[in-house]
Amino acid sequence: MLLHNRILYIEHKDLVAAGKSNEHIWKAVSTKVKAIAACKIPELGAGNYFKWEDMANGWRECIEKRFGNPFDFVAREPIMKMVVLDHKAEEFYLQYRYAENKALPIKTVRKYTRAACWLNMLKDLQKNRQIIKKTLCLTIPQFYEHCGELIKLEKVNGKNEKYTGGDQLSGDFPSTYQRLLNKVELYSEKGYEFLIDEMYGNQIASKVNDEVAESLLIEMLCHPNQFDDYIICNQYNKWAKENDKKTISPQTVGNKRRENEALIIMSREGNAALHGKFLKQAKGFRPTTPTLMWESDDNHLDLLFEDPNDTTAHRYYHKYKAIVVTDSFNDLVLGYAYAEELSTELVKAAYVNAMYYLKSITGYWVLPYETKSDRWAVSQLQPFYEQMGNYFKTPVGSKNRGYIENFFGSSHWKNCLKIGANNYTGNNLSARTAGVNREALELNKKNRPLIGSSADLQVENFFNRLRNMPQSNGMSKQEQWLAAWQLLDIDKKKIISDEQFLLKFGIVHQPQGRAISITNRGCEPVINGIEYSYDLPANIRTIDYVGCKVNVVYDPFDMSRVLLTNFDNIRIVAKDARLNSRALEDGNAGSRTYLNSILAEKTYDVNRISVTQDNRKKILIDNNITAEAILQAGVMDKTLKQAAEMQYILPANKSVATDNDNTPFNIYADILNR
Repeated sequence: MLLHNRILYIEHKDLVAAGKSNEHIWKAVSTKVKAIAACKIPELGAGNYFKWEDMANGWRECIEKRFGNPFDFVAREPIMKMVVLDHKAEEFYLQYRYAENKALPIKTVRKYTRAACWLNMLKDLQKNRQIIKKTLCLTIPQFYEHCGELIKLEKVNGKNEKYTGGDQLSGDFPSTYQRLLNKVELYSEKGYEFLIDEMYGNQIASKVNDEVAESLLIEMLCHPNQFDDYIICNQYNKWAKENDKKTISPQTVGNKRRENEALIIMSREGNAALHGKFLKQAKGFRPTTPTLMWESDDNHLDLLFEDPNDTTAHRYYHKYKAIVVTDSFNDLVLGYAYAEELSTELVKAAYVNAMYYLKSITGYWVLPYETKSDRWAVSQLQPFYEQMGNYFKTPVGSKNRGYIENFFGSSHWKNCLKIGANNYTGNNLSARTAGVNREALELNKKNRPLIGSSADLQVENFFNRLRNMPQSNGMSKQEQWLAAWQLLDIDKKKIISDEQFLLKFGIVHQPQGRAISITNRGCEPVINGIEYSYDLPANIRTIDYVGCKVNVVYDPFDMSRVLLTNFDNIRIVAKDARLNSRALEDGNAGSRTYLNSILAEKTYDVNRISVTQDNRKKILIDNNITAEAILQAGVMDKTLKQAAEMQYILPANKSVATDNDNTPFNIYADILNR
């Protein structure tokens, strides 16, 4: 949905999300049904758009049932832009372990991360409500009403099989004003762990640990009479005793008052106190530090190449199309990928290239706070963009979404492209000046680099110059970026782990669509016809995972480690197997240490099995239960067994036996004697 020239248009994808099939929509469009007349809007790009005011009631009802009032839905978009992906929360939930190193399921990680993103936004706006009033032009009740509706919509989206947005809010996430405030207060006090359910081992202890008690205490603190901590403590404890709740101390009240000052100051001291202490004006400006905003766009490189395999007149006029990723801090090219045709894989490759480039100059995998891109293949690529950072859809026809388009036309870009190039095409035909002698360009066409290694070398040198060639200030863009990066506090750098990198950028290996099993040799997949062998890390007990089915997520640029996961509760970063020679003479300094660690793990596992078995036997003995007796029940006559045991144990009783050696009694006694 979008507003254009004050007219509300419904997009094709909105109708699909509302339950209409593609076939139904295309049939209505092709037969020009008046109930849903499609129109083309050149400035909005390709695709069909449907005027809301021209749609029949039946089609409108589908949209309203799915999205509510579409005008409200469009108006709420600025709020959604404020819900920023929190990678620290994601990493916290990915690394959280309970019950002897068990990991949270992926769906649960996404659910908790999404809840943290919402609560972060609400917590920040509690401290700065002026943004709600001046930027969003909403009253506080209106803002929370819109938030509630958006939260309800996310819950519906999560249950809709056709929905691919990735929102994972749980069904019990609150949507009403007071319950949201209570949730934010508890989250502000306890942090990420507060969202983890007790079934996953959350042992957060607090005397005020439920919504009712928390709400009561905060409301008492909000009272405009500004009661002191002692009075509030006494009155709260009276209620607590009557309702079987834990009592608190005045110190606890004081802690709550200080921790939630931003939430209570408006009611307790008035609007002026809130504005004077917490709210401040938000201003817009170019990113001041690295990684705040990345941009990506395609660029048809103004270089012509020869393709010797092309027998047509186009032989000397081949071009590469590049996807370029820049940091808007100073237009440093972070990543790039190029080919003769664009594809979604090319876009992803450019971002992977950016990740490797940053790893090479910083030593870390680094993500942006925000990404912007053009609208090419946005429906397929949006989930990919969103997993890196906060992603905003660029309005169709927007000329000022960022800085990358201006960078493509900058003198730095053009100078780096021209150096050593006899195949530079200059500015486009409609430009006032060509920027190149086109006659000389045509005369040199048979000397152009060939598509392949020669062309690749020229393009790689071009991007290297963009990064490292000095600018007018004497510094290269890379030097300028690194100088600013070094000044950043560590908590401002969105650094992610290898596990997160593989989850976001790795390729899933599924031979014949199947997972593979972990064995006592680790994991040994065959990827692209090459056999690999990976060991489980030292902190993982191999015996606990033998037989588990996992997918191998690999990075084609670095096969030294992979992620073994079932995309649920198993996530193990495994590294190249270490091989030891069977011959002692081939051993090295570390081989004995490595072998000792393997032997130690084996010893530990055997001991653990033995201790577990001893514990089982003790439990059975304490309860007068014998596994052997239960297994043999009904197999042998108990009377004969007992008599035979007595005959064997007490020699004086042996005369009781008859002279007939073939009696059942003597046969069983003979067996015992053996």
